Amino acid sequence: MIIHTRHLIRRQWLRFRRGVKTMAIRVFRVRQGSERVGRGFALGMVINFLPTFGFGVLISGFVARIFGGNIVAGVAGGATLTFAWPFLFYLNIKMGSLLFPPEVKVAELEDVHEGSMNALMWGQTFMAGAVVNILIVGLLAYFLIYLLHSKLRPAVLAWFRSRRVRKAKAANPALPPLTRTDLP
Repeated sequence: MIIHTRHLIRRQWLRFRRGVKTMAIRVFRVRQGSERVGRGFALGMVINFLPTFGFGVLISGFVARIFGGNIVAGVAGGATLTFAWPFLFYLNIKMGSLLFPPEVKVAELEDVHEGSMNALMWGQTFMAGAVVNILIVGLLAYFLIYLLHSKLRPAVLAWFRSRRVRKAKAANPALPPLTRTDLP
């Protein structure tokens, strides 16, 4: 049973790694400007701060396209924080409660009743926190991806190509040995 569980965990980890690597290759292969890639990724990422009911990745590509970002980068950005939506919603509530302090303090579950729920104004608190978090995370993601894509794109693509050439040569020993001219 333990060996089977370890095997399943390892297989899921390898699948996750492969997915991240594939998405990174797709984002770095985009030939559009780094500004559009950064915009698409940031717009896709911030969609996760809003309740999308499981359609966040699809919506992120759509939103990225509408606002002039790259669709592939938007989908990649939307997929990055999909697993963390409960934490993001918690951040929205916490940030919103800093902007709109609740009138009623809730220390324990027994303190929650209809009057305290109305006083907390969850919708206003949530949306105010979401707007602030979207602005902060969106701008940080935009500038980070813009800088990474513009500076590292040639080196990352060369690294991916060199790995592919080395794997092909290792898989087929009949090929001539790897020389420096084989690498891009």
